[in-house]
Amino acid sequence: MECARIAWPLVLAMTGNALMMFVDRMFLSRYSAVSIQAALPAGLVAFMVVALLQNVVAYSGTFVAQYAGAGARAACARAAGQGLWLSLLCVPLLALSLPVGFWLFDVVGHAPAVLAEEKRYYLTLVAANLALPFGAALSGFFAGRGRTRLVMAANLIGNVANIVLDPLFIWGWGPVPEMGIVGAGVATAIGQFLILAILAGAVLREPHFATRRRRNVVLAWKAPLALRIVRFGVPNGGHVLLDVGTFTVFTFVTGWLPDLEFAASNIAFAINQLVFAPLMGIGMAASIVVGQRMGDKDPEGAARGGRNTLVLGWLYVLLCVAVIGGLCGPILRLFYPAGAPFAYEAYEGLGQTLIAIFLAWAFFDVLNIVLGGALKGAGDTRFVVWWVGGVAVLLWMPALFLCYWLGCHITVLWLTMLGYVMVAGGGLLVRFLRGRWKALRLIG
Repeated sequence: MECARIAWPLVLAMTGNALMMFVDRMFLSRYSAVSIQAALPAGLVAFMVVALLQNVVAYSGTFVAQYAGAGARAACARAAGQGLWLSLLCVPLLALSLPVGFWLFDVVGHAPAVLAEEKRYYLTLVAANLALPFGAALSGFFAGRGRTRLVMAANLIGNVANIVLDPLFIWGWGPVPEMGIVGAGVATAIGQFLILAILAGAVLREPHFATRRRRNVVLAWKAPLALRIVRFGVPNGGHVLLDVGTFTVFTFVTGWLPDLEFAASNIAFAINQLVFAPLMGIGMAASIVVGQRMGDKDPEGAARGGRNTLVLGWLYVLLCVAVIGGLCGPILRLFYPAGAPFAYEAYEGLGQTLIAIFLAWAFFDVLNIVLGGALKGAGDTRFVVWWVGGVAVLLWMPALFLCYWLGCHITVLWLTMLGYVMVAGGGLLVRFLRGRWKALRLIG
């Protein structure tokens, strides 16, 4: 099946990314209870800053997919070239975002020790994020044409490097000083730039990039194409920004709760990342398959591809329920914070409840991720951002703050997220089935 062929390398690549973050947080939980509390909020703010920019650039990959479906190979290279130009514009914007992130941490006002760790980790991750827009442009060039195994290999090599370097930089060894949470960020930066280097080396072997003359042609600034990528890419990035932004607000709210609830919530989210990230790979596959079929002027084939990836997503979630449900206790024990000010029994009981909730919302998140990817592959980016963003801002956030103001338990706050995912996913399902997206055209 075409969907599975394209999806499995992306699933492995995203699983590697999730495993990298999982191991990061496992090491940090062993290092310090303060570090593990700071890791998730700082990581989310750092990703929120780059999410808009990275996903605007990443939409060049959707153009690549549609051009590939139409058989226009040179146009694929030109779309990737415009993605690289847009990546270059992201560098000063990321630098300007640093004081905004620091201000946000001050406004939220976590405990002083946690706040200091958040800022140090955030600064390191922003430096690592400089590689992400360029990596998105190059990944889109290969993945959009169905060459997802190369993307998988690059990501797995970078992630393995990060995992190997984590304990070295966190605890220090020999001439390498102990850096704690900053060391985890340095290992992440090395891994991200290694992925970029591998993809850059591979792209220079491609026919349209192999000689200086050809590179000058495909890398020349082409304003109409670049602006068209931005036109459709900004809603794509806006969707991710709103999604990550509201999720970041959620984690900040949990930071105002007692230590047990805050720690259990952060750790459950770290485990959830193992479920969520591979689903992102399936969503990327949906975008590629739909994009290629739309480029080939086959909207019915695009709809069939979207349905097939949806089934693939649900089969994957069923597997996660079986595996994580069976290993819930041992996984939670791995993350029990060093020197925790709460009993293990209370932590394990709450952690199991939160894991059960996120396994329930994962079924509905398949609709959000896979059908969102399918619709964006067809160019229906504006509906996705307005619908999902509107549900998050107008429904989920008010419900979250109301429950917090009423003094509800952390499980109730998590149930507000379940409601949000159900409503957002249901809307995307209706949009996909109605089929208005089939009339959209990204390319001539």
